[in-house]
Amino acid sequence: MKNYWLLLICISLVLTLSACARPNITLDRVIVQNDTAGKITEVKVRHEPTRRFGKVSAILPQRSLEIGLGRVQMLARQAVVSWRDSDGREWSVELDIPYDRSVAKEGRHMSLVYTIITSGRVTAHLKASSL
Repeated sequence: MKNYWLLLICISLVLTLSACARPNITLDRVIVQNDTAGKITEVKVRHEPTRRFGKVSAILPQRSLEIGLGRVQMLARQAVVSWRDSDGREWSVELDIPYDRSVAKEGRHMSLVYTIITSGRVTAHLKASSL
């Protein structure tokens, strides 16, 4: 009888955990947009906990560049975005990566866009892929 209850508990735990698992979004591109008034350099985005990263040497003001993470399943939950501004100050911001369950269920490919804003702020959003 004890084994029966143990088996039921294990089955319910497995079902609960599988219901909580989130389907993955496929990213076609990861883009960094420079919304500051000056050139930013040494731009790097690192996804956690996967530790995948992409980087570019410079982005001109009001421009964007793809950072080379390529077509991947979005497994990360957070990102660390770092850069040097036109005054030589180093910035590093940790933020949550946006997630949209409906996009994942539909299997659409998305672009993840990080926007660096004056005063060391960063936003992130998903948009429909243009590829």
